[in-house]
Amino acid sequence: EFGTSMPRIDELAEKISQYSVYSTLDLKSAYHQIPIKEEERPFTAFEACGKLYQFRRIPFGVTNGVACFQRTIDKIIEDERLTDTFAYVDNVTICGMDSESHDRNLQRFLDSAQKYGITLNETKSEISTAKVRLLGYEISKGQLKPDPERFRALIELPVPVNMREQKRVVGLLAYYSQWIPNFATKISLLTRNQQFPVSEEVKRTFESLKNELEKAAVYTIDPNRPLTVETDASDIAIAATLNQDGRPVVFFSRSLTKSERKHSSVEKKAYAIVESLRKRKHFLVGKAFTLVKDQRSVSFMYNRSNKGKIKNEKIQRWKLELSCFHYDVIYRPGKQNTVADTFTRNYCYK
Repeated sequence: EFGTSMPRIDELAEKISQYSVYSTLDLKSAYHQIPIKEEERPFTAFEACGKLYQFRRIPFGVTNGVACFQRTIDKIIEDERLTDTFAYVDNVTICGMDSESHDRNLQRFLDSAQKYGITLNETKSEISTAKVRLLGYEISKGQLKPDPERFRALIELPVPVNMREQKRVVGLLAYYSQWIPNFATKISLLTRNQQFPVSEEVKRTFESLKNELEKAAVYTIDPNRPLTVETDASDIAIAATLNQDGRPVVFFSRSLTKSERKHSSVEKKAYAIVESLRKRKHFLVGKAFTLVKDQRSVSFMYNRSNKGKIKNEKIQRWKLELSCFHYDVIYRPGKQNTVADTFTRNYCYK
């Protein structure tokens, strides 16, 4: 099996959003453009009408097809030294800070495509645009939004009339949770509902979530600005924001499990830190950032200058897990830590 790992979609979107001009190229019948070595063709054999046939090119659905194709495209980009060019399977995005650099990068890719015999699907490609829809995102310079075409069906959904429809709605909303601040607590009223027809309060919650999704947008990470992580915990949820100079770039929240709700207040706030950094590890490892907490004791325990042993083994274990991060801890009283505090407490006790 191939060891190639697929690019993270959120990381790819972040990189692409740093540019101003885009072209997205779709590779026609992508897998079929990659030939299979003759000695490996027997592994693709299939039976039809009493005879065995073998694929000469990568078929769709084969176990290593995606990894092999991704590795091939990445190798072409590397060997040809194609700059500002990003591939995700059969979608290739060429970028530029301005039209001149974009056109130069695009021409280099087209020359390489001709050299390697890569065929493009003209009807599914877009050339030289200021906004691009890619992998569930609508990307423009410095900003990310969920692709409106992807969640149009969700926006048009009526209020659920039974438990089956309610579970479907909750699942669809959960898919877009990263775009909605305080999602875990806002959705809790809907997930706990057992009454049909639903109450007016549940209807308002449902419509409010859909409205927030329609207006959703976050700024992209500017590598030249300092990062700040604010976390908080309530009795039923944990939440965090990753921001730069007060601009939100990433939201995170989730409900606590039954066992996690039994943790002490200090443990919940400590856990909010470790869980939030786990979820956004790919953004934070290797970068210096500031961690803001409204619990003085937690701020002290997680302070990297504190070398003393923490008596709470659970928190000691979590602190050890964070040793791969480079951060400074700042204590900020709860009344000043309004963003993350609101995320966890809003709607909690409705």
